[in-house]
Amino acid sequence: MSKKPIGIFDSGVGGLTIASEIIKAMPRENFIYLGDTQHNPYGPRPMSQVRCYVDFISRYLAEERECKAIVIACNTAAIAGKEMVREKYDIPVLGPVGAGARAAVQATRNGRIGVVATEGTIKSGAYREAVLDADEKMKVFGVMAPRFVPLVESGEFSSDQVREVAQEYLQELIDAEVDTLILGCTHYPYLTEAIQEVMGEEVSVVFPGEAIALELKEKLEARGETAPVDNKGEGEFLVSELESLSEDFLKTGPQTLGLGELNFSESDIFHRSKTVVLGVIGADVHAVGNRILEYALEEAGFKVANIGVMASQQEFIDAAMETGAEAILVSSLYGHGEMDCRGLKEKCVEMGLEDVFLYVGGNLVIGKQSWPEVREKFKNMGFDRVYPPGTTPEEAINDLRRDLYCGD
Repeated sequence: MSKKPIGIFDSGVGGLTIASEIIKAMPRENFIYLGDTQHNPYGPRPMSQVRCYVDFISRYLAEERECKAIVIACNTAAIAGKEMVREKYDIPVLGPVGAGARAAVQATRNGRIGVVATEGTIKSGAYREAVLDADEKMKVFGVMAPRFVPLVESGEFSSDQVREVAQEYLQELIDAEVDTLILGCTHYPYLTEAIQEVMGEEVSVVFPGEAIALELKEKLEARGETAPVDNKGEGEFLVSELESLSEDFLKTGPQTLGLGELNFSESDIFHRSKTVVLGVIGADVHAVGNRILEYALEEAGFKVANIGVMASQQEFIDAAMETGAEAILVSSLYGHGEMDCRGLKEKCVEMGLEDVFLYVGGNLVIGKQSWPEVREKFKNMGFDRVYPPGTTPEEAINDLRRDLYCGD
């Protein structure tokens, strides 16, 4: 038995629809719910960026909060990163796609299944693939519904506007004569009444929340990690940005799911200061630019380990290991950057720093050479970002924010 919590996360408050099913199925379990309201919605974002969010949040839940299982409630997030998380952690990691597809195949009578979801989920083709894996005779039709998520986040569930938007999105599925509809986003169950009204009572509306809860329960029982029988079951509700949490949603959303009044706190997961190592490599003694860059980085909220001028590759690596830095910024202005920087990436990997971002900039080579060729040369040496002379600190800072915080 284990009192460790179950981690549940979503791009916003939509994942509460799955959390409520887990609470019903396992009332004694402790859990942590985290809604990434700072970056909501995930649907229109590049999958690489969503994967970064998934990595950040799952690392927080699995390593820092020691969760015994993770439920990636958001469909887009699960598609982008569920397998990545499974490979990293020896705990159950569940997502909604497979459960929803299997439930739809069981429910359909005519073999015509509709999927309404976000842009990222539809474009991935994940539901189509999962349905056909369950039964290759099925026909699957998908539509994107980008305006559903902001409607839910604002607490608007059954207004005339919701019905108009639902009619606009779902008409294509009505015309396709689907008899089963998968709600492929955690937010959409809040709109079930309007969706069912538009689709008609003869259409089965499927949401995978209950199936996920039962699957999670079975997995924890098989591992002997369910909560003790005398555990009361406590929940912690977090969001990545409290000011983005709609007061209108809080008035009605949780009550709609039978969760009662909820108190959310803000997690600092995307607000923590990142540490970077800064220095001038080789026999270079240019110190002024180094100090200017240090100041700009600190003003931007980064923690800076400045090792100064005439630094060796090993000094950069030692500083990164000592400080837990997530990026190394190398300056070289005297023209010998290629010689001084070659092999740094390989040494980082040898020392277990394969995930550290490597930046380099300045007068990197001697003589007139085409900048695209210089940049490619340093890229091939393992540097993630390569800057020409005259680059402003702001450009590097913006790139650091994109690389270390997964973008805006």
